Amino acid sequence: MTYDVLLTRKENKFIARVRQWPAIVVEGDTEEEVLRKAQADLQSLLVGGRIIQLDLDAKPEGHPWQQFAGMFADDPDWEAFQASLQQYREDIDRAITEE
Repeated sequence: MTYDVLLTRKENKFIARVRQWPAIVVEGDTEEEVLRKAQADLQSLLVGGRIIQLDLDAKPEGHPWQQFAGMFADDPDWEAFQASLQQYREDIDRAITEE
């Protein structure tokens, strides 16, 4: 399995962070050292545990804006509003490029 590691340098020290495992952050004097440490920490974590999936019965709350979805579906002025908005944006773009 391949893991993404963010390798940075700060004040003559290298820092490696395993992206998928935020608890694994190691420091060292060389890139090779921090990568070796990160790999060792990751192996220790995975050897001592396992990854499982949990199913939850909890139903997520609805999105707060869900009640507004489709509110303009039958609005007879919607298309005219969209055309007016498009024209306004084109006018603004033209004015900016002419400056």
